[in-house]
Amino acid sequence: MTAPSWFGDSRDGSVPFLAMLCGFGFFAAAMVVTADANLLGRGKLLSAGIWMAAALIGAVAGFGLFRLLGFRRRPLTPRLALVAVVLTFVGVWGVQRASSHVFMSAWDRYTAELGGDGACLSGTPYSDKQAMVVMKAAPGNDRMEVWPGGPAPKGRTYPVLKLKHAVNGGTQPLAPADEKSQDLLRSYGCH
Repeated sequence: MTAPSWFGDSRDGSVPFLAMLCGFGFFAAAMVVTADANLLGRGKLLSAGIWMAAALIGAVAGFGLFRLLGFRRRPLTPRLALVAVVLTFVGVWGVQRASSHVFMSAWDRYTAELGGDGACLSGTPYSDKQAMVVMKAAPGNDRMEVWPGGPAPKGRTYPVLKLKHAVNGGTQPLAPADEKSQDLLRSYGCH
């Protein structure tokens, strides 16, 4: 008779496999969130630390949960392994979908907040279907310009809309960057 190891007895392979898969799932989910939050560009060491911590938490939590659920008594079968792999990929995909709604690109935030269907600039020259967004390519700059599109009435020009907090992966709502832009948004019933 052999003494049981930390991972269960020697005839069991399901708990270590499932714990490892859970750790991988947490690791992959952390990678997705840090990429969407644009954290990787700001700190590679911080991102790597978050990934490793997530993997460790996932593996330890998975190990405890699967032992608690009695997987140490179940042999690892191809069916169980396939279900676990599919559930891991579905979980990471779900985290990616949720993360992309929280940490949007500047253009996606413009569409959701101001220029998209049902937003205050929808149906105007500043709508996401007519306007063109220009991002300033300077480090640390959070400004964007929205150049209106579509035909203007004769003798009339549309001013450029300048917004701040336009950072890919940002969570702050877009706001007017100057007085003219604030007046423009107010004239269309925004903010």
